Amino acid sequence: MARDISGYIREMLFRHDCVIIPGFGAFIGNFFPARADRREGLFLPPSRKITFNRHLTGNDGLLIGHISSALGIGYGETRDIILEWADDLRRKIMAGNPVPIDHLGIFSLNYEGAIILDPDTTVNYLLSSYGLSAYHRQPVAGFDVRKRALEKRREPSVNQPSVRSLLTRAAVIIPILVALALVPFNDHLFKGNMEESTLNPLARAELEFNRAQIDSGRTAVIPEETVTEEPGPAAPAVTEAAVRPPVSRPSQAVVVEEYRYLLIIGSFQGEDNALTMVERLRKQGFDPEVAGGPDGFLRVSAQSFPTLDEARVVLDKVRKEYTGAWVYKSRE
Repeated sequence: MARDISGYIREMLFRHDCVIIPGFGAFIGNFFPARADRREGLFLPPSRKITFNRHLTGNDGLLIGHISSALGIGYGETRDIILEWADDLRRKIMAGNPVPIDHLGIFSLNYEGAIILDPDTTVNYLLSSYGLSAYHRQPVAGFDVRKRALEKRREPSVNQPSVRSLLTRAAVIIPILVALALVPFNDHLFKGNMEESTLNPLARAELEFNRAQIDSGRTAVIPEETVTEEPGPAAPAVTEAAVRPPVSRPSQAVVVEEYRYLLIIGSFQGEDNALTMVERLRKQGFDPEVAGGPDGFLRVSAQSFPTLDEARVVLDKVRKEYTGAWVYKSRE
């Protein structure tokens, strides 16, 4: 007799919107907001109801990882337990008799011979609504909203300033404005003590020389031929190229994107399940690693390859044990 795994499925439906049973179908959670039935006076909290989709049969590794962690067994053994339970459930349904599953619903065949689920609507799989239940409340008698809407309301009066108060304010403000208009405008009051500076030592020396000539009241022009120096070691000539630092032109870097190809074995939401798979792959001789995936899932890679052809060769061998394995193209 197949081992019952319906309890593990219910546990995952409280945390996930979709739980896939490989080779059988998927349980999908649909969110319903809070609502009120005014005719019956019934208030319903937010909820998540379960439906069944027989077309989603691919193995995403989520259910296998959860059961494997809960039972403390390997990936392959857990997969066999799930497949055995799904085959036993399918045989019972195809026999023509309704098959109930606690807190999930009743499986049966429709007129086309397809498997359908009549969900159990009494169970709320939304954790944020834990402890909230539907309740009845009759409307309050003798309360008319229209009377409250048409009731006259007194608006508070706005205190207007008196004429005497306005004249007092004007008597204070007008002399101040007249005084400001009569004061001559001096732009030196608004100029800060600012000094200009430059990083060019030759410009600074030339500025100081010009200021000294102006202060002495004379301007001297010394020809270049009349400047002499005392005998001694020749001083290196100061040229414009020696003063100015060399200008370096930025070089354009060529970015070459490199890729590698990861052999993905499974995708897990829990870190413990991902590490369990990593340890299993390491014992089998692989070099596993964990990569981030969408929606917070962790992808477990058995090996990485520089080319797609090398990854495909190993993929064909690995799929004999891990049927859901695939290749992911990743940037370095």
